[in-house]
Amino acid sequence: MTLESQEPTGDHAPSVRGPVFLFWAQIVGNSGLFVGLLLVTRALGPSGRGTVAFLTVTALVTAWIARLGVTEATVVFAAQRPEQRPTLLTNSVAFSATAGVAGAALICGILFAVPAARPHGVGGTELAILAASIVAACLADAGYRFLLGCSRFRAHALITAITSWAYPLLAVVVWAAFGLTVALAALIWAATQALRAALTITVAIRREGGLGRPSLRLLRESISFGLRAWVGTLADSLGFRIDQILLALLASEAALGFYVVAVNLSEILLYFPGAVSTALLPLAARSEAGPRLGQTLRAFRSAAFVTIATLLVGAVLVPPLIPLVFGAPFSASVTPFLLLLPGLVGFTAMVVFSNALIASSLPSLSSIAAVVCFLVGLALDLVLIPFFGASGAAAAASGAYLAGGVCALLIYRTRSPFRLRELAVPQAGDFEVLRALAPLPLTRASFVRRGAQ
Repeated sequence: MTLESQEPTGDHAPSVRGPVFLFWAQIVGNSGLFVGLLLVTRALGPSGRGTVAFLTVTALVTAWIARLGVTEATVVFAAQRPEQRPTLLTNSVAFSATAGVAGAALICGILFAVPAARPHGVGGTELAILAASIVAACLADAGYRFLLGCSRFRAHALITAITSWAYPLLAVVVWAAFGLTVALAALIWAATQALRAALTITVAIRREGGLGRPSLRLLRESISFGLRAWVGTLADSLGFRIDQILLALLASEAALGFYVVAVNLSEILLYFPGAVSTALLPLAARSEAGPRLGQTLRAFRSAAFVTIATLLVGAVLVPPLIPLVFGAPFSASVTPFLLLLPGLVGFTAMVVFSNALIASSLPSLSSIAAVVCFLVGLALDLVLIPFFGASGAAAAASGAYLAGGVCALLIYRTRSPFRLRELAVPQAGDFEVLRALAPLPLTRASFVRRGAQ
């Protein structure tokens, strides 16, 4: 199996194999990230781990802001307009590189000029690494979203596995050779983002037979469409990470370190719903309204059932393991972890129904739930973090995602009416993805190969 191999075909391939590839990519990839984060946490302790989190989160948030929705538009346009894919790829890569450089200059310039806006452990070296991280994250997102729009799920899965396991391997080598510092840990993260960007863009170029001629008309169209979705994506991204920045500013780097461990563990429970909602986007974008509604409800039921089941198991098994795995000081991560769990159901509803709205060419409506989630979360963060630290941030996140999930569901239902009982009553086909998960790693015969386009 090579990075260039074609995606599987068959009657259910798009709706079943897409989530399966993405799910196993997350399992394998996030296992590597978890090992790397464990090494960094053990080496640097709560404060150092918090400072690294500040740098990585700032890089991601800046990349999300700088892209102006162009990569979100690329997903939809690449799915709907195969003949324009080479030009879409050129536009997306060029715009992302330019936006990344501009974003890095602005944010790092502000942090350099205003020392009070950054943690004490962040100096000139760390800011230079942050700048490189922002550019790398922008380019990695461009390559990833183009492959997603082309339904290249297998290529994405392999790249995710390779780059995610490069992180702990580099951490071990650097730790053994030089000792692990905040700057080196952040540099390792930037290097893995750069590797992800290089691989995704290279595979995309090879699959499309090269880069196309850039088109300002198509770029303007992408910006016009993307900006409407970008508002929601930005709000969702900020809501997902802004609490970590606020923790560093309103509490302490140690509180952020405790909270990051809780967040990393809770995110494990979102692998399946994340894979289902991500694979839904290009599939639904190519579908008519009737089939699209069925696909969306099936995706939500599958994701929600798995989320609730893993949530209950995680609430029992994870808390006693946290101090054993991360060390006794991280017992303070247990309460934030438990407080994050209720919000996972809301997150599942929000990502599934928001993606369905984008696929229905309703990017403005898709943004509303994410904006609600962000505003609720920001208000709760400002109220709770000063008094409760990491636990306050966790409670705020749960409240925000529940509000966003309900909002996305109601908005989607106004455009595609359905009975509420359809959200909870299992139907035929709901668990096709679950049945497909087991044989995927066990046999190559399950893949149907085609020649390269």
